[in-house]
Amino acid sequence: MRQFRAVIRSLVTQHGTLVALDDASIIWKQKGEREKRLKITAQASVILGLIGPNGRINRVVIGDDYGGISFVSIPKMELIERFVVGDSRIRSLCCSSISGESILVGCEDGKVHMVGQNVPNNVVTLFELEGPASALRVEGTVLHIHQGWERKVVDWMGENTLLATV
Repeated sequence: MRQFRAVIRSLVTQHGTLVALDDASIIWKQKGEREKRLKITAQASVILGLIGPNGRINRVVIGDDYGGISFVSIPKMELIERFVVGDSRIRSLCCSSISGESILVGCEDGKVHMVGQNVPNNVVTLFELEGPASALRVEGTVLHIHQGWERKVVDWMGENTLLATV
């Protein structure tokens, strides 16, 4: 009997589709090519595509249910590196620079981290919120963080610069 896996996350590009399945498998499907698979440590909770110098997505960052961040090459589907920021589910990812060298990570437990090779010890906890960081965005020198219906605009230390309700 064949087991069917549920797609829990996906990323669609003009060059192919990346799907994350409920068994922690990641599959890259490209038109006219054989699909490529990779199994990560835990089920994916969020996916962020990073654009390379050729203008195409050449890496993805995958946050998982157990606090891990996996960097995966596209289309080769090779694990580049993996960082663990804690034991809380990753809720959001955001590039903190245009080059994608460091990534902001929002967790279920409210912690906001920065990860990457250029970050001291590869992982730095920036601050902690009173609830999950559902979405992150960098705009100039401030961070926009969505928590449910509320949007917070904070500095890099987590101090409010403006409070808005959306």
